[in-house]
Amino acid sequence: MTLERDGALATLRLDNPTKRNAITGAMWRQIPKLLDELADVRVVVLCGAGAQFCAGADLDELVGLQGNSQAAAEFRQEMQTALHALAQFPAPTIAQISGNCYGAGVALAMACDLRFAEADARICIPPAKLGLAYPKEDVARLVALVGPGQAKHLLFSASELNPKQAARIGLINAVQHRDKTLALVDEIIGNSAHSIVVLKSMIDGRLDNPDQAFDDCFGQKDFAVITHAFAHKSRAE
Repeated sequence: MTLERDGALATLRLDNPTKRNAITGAMWRQIPKLLDELADVRVVVLCGAGAQFCAGADLDELVGLQGNSQAAAEFRQEMQTALHALAQFPAPTIAQISGNCYGAGVALAMACDLRFAEADARICIPPAKLGLAYPKEDVARLVALVGPGQAKHLLFSASELNPKQAARIGLINAVQHRDKTLALVDEIIGNSAHSIVVLKSMIDGRLDNPDQAFDDCFGQKDFAVITHAFAHKSRAE
């Protein structure tokens, strides 16, 4: 995993190109640590190095788990710790998918708030082809995005989707080039950071008192600054 900072934008990159950015145990362990360094960023974009997003979990490591239930449980826990850290990150997270996005790569993308795919992307969840299952948290995210019928179709068949098919069922938000995603990043950064954190937490069901969070916005500096700017612009017109 590599991390780049550009002002309020952080780019978290899967960087294992010799294995098409397959995720190793070490990479799973890196993700929460890298996210901990990003408390002040406004948007995180997750992508792959080179032409591929992610080929899934490292197959050599998966083979090494054969017959070892304790090691398999530890692997699952490391993976879910990383995905939980990504899903719970307070600022918006965006997966920009190119090339292959398989298995664990789809799990990573689903843990992000928004998912966009390049025209060349291919998306697949293949554990049934390998004699494996998918962790319950990842199944739940898949069902939340596409519904139980489509989730069963994707998991049972392990069929590959092109970006238009993935967008049609709601697995991704849209088919678009990275430049368009970066334009969206600029729009997000131009809005109130406090509002977006509250709205994300509200959508994700992580606010103990959403009504109080709504009321508290009126006392925030963001609201005061923005309304002051609007008032001055109105008087100038």
